[in-house]
Amino acid sequence: MTKEQAEIIRFAQSRGGYFTKQEAAKEFPYYYNTEKHIGDRLSRMVNAGLLERIAPGKYRIGKGTKAKPTTMDTNQKSLFE
Repeated sequence: MTKEQAEIIRFAQSRGGYFTKQEAAKEFPYYYNTEKHIGDRLSRMVNAGLLERIAPGKYRIGKGTKAKPTTMDTNQKSLFE
């Protein structure tokens, strides 16, 4: 977890675990195009499982990890068998 992601998690914890994208944008402003940068960061955190998107623009703290899909079909023979 990066320093910026940890700050967003602490922010969410201070708000009871739930927050909106607009609240995050006010708390963590960028000097240019804040909405886009915050949206990108929140999306990456959702993909990593750190946050859950409960509705468009609304987030809550996630479980921390996402289950990764299996990459090999179970009916497929192993290369080394």
